[in-house]
Amino acid sequence: MTLTPTQIDASAQLLKKVRLEKSVIANIPLEIRPQNLKEAYRVQDRLIEILGLETSGWFCACTNKKIQQILKLEEPYYARLLKDYVFEEPATLKSEDYPPIVIECEFGFRLRSDLPKRPTPYEREEVEDAIYKVHPTIEVVAGHLIDWPNQDVWSVIADNGTDGALIYGTGSQLWRELDLVQSQVSLTVNGRCERTGYGGNVFGDPLDALVWLANARSRDGDGLRAGDIHNTGTATDIYWASSGDQIVAEFQGLGQVSLRLS
Repeated sequence: MTLTPTQIDASAQLLKKVRLEKSVIANIPLEIRPQNLKEAYRVQDRLIEILGLETSGWFCACTNKKIQQILKLEEPYYARLLKDYVFEEPATLKSEDYPPIVIECEFGFRLRSDLPKRPTPYEREEVEDAIYKVHPTIEVVAGHLIDWPNQDVWSVIADNGTDGALIYGTGSQLWRELDLVQSQVSLTVNGRCERTGYGGNVFGDPLDALVWLANARSRDGDGLRAGDIHNTGTATDIYWASSGDQIVAEFQGLGQVSLRLS
C-alpha cells in the first residue's frame, strides 16, 4: 500500500512533535510508516518543510559496511544538515537538548562551486574540482526512535537520517596532498582512545562517497551548493556518548575537532 499525502504528512507531523519535545518514540505507527525508500524521502522532505529550518548541506549515511549491516541496507542514503545545528569547533552542546547521542567521525567536504542537477552523472574529477576544503567533523547522531539502529531503515531515513548536530574543525585546502583513504582517524573520550578507523572505511574512499552524494542529489533534487558542507559517513565505529563527555576526533593530515557534552 502506498502512503497517501495525508499519511505522509501525519508521519512527518509525528516526527516533528517528538523532535521539538526532544524525546523518542517506540516507532512510527504502521499505518503511517514508510515502506520503501521513496516514501522515506517523502516523509523526510515534508518533515523539513514543516520544521521550517534551513538546509546548509547534505550528508550521506550508511557508507560504512558495519553501519550497513546494522541497518540492513545495501547502499548509502542521504539527509539534510540543518543550519541551526552546524557548529564550528570547539563546541559545547547540552545533552538534554538531544535524545540519546551517538558520535561519528566523518570527513566533511565544503564546496567552492555548485554541483547542480543535470541529466548526466558527475565524474569523480568534476566533483574533486568543486571542493574547496575538507574538514574533520564530529556528527552528533540523535535519532527520535528508540534503539534506532534496530529500527527499520525507512523510518530512520524519514527521521532526517537521525541527524542531531555537526561540529567541524578548520580543515585544509591542501586536501589533494593527503591520502584520504589511508588517513587514520581516532576518537578520544575523556582522554581515552575509544575508537579508531581510517578513510577507507567510508565507502572505500570518502571522495567516492561524495561522488555518490552529488549524483544522488542531482538525480533526486537540486544538487549540492557551493559554501555548504557535505558529509560522507563515519570512518570509525559509532560511540554512545554521555553527559559530561569531552570528545576529540583526530584526523591525520586534517587536524582535530572537539566537542563537550554538558
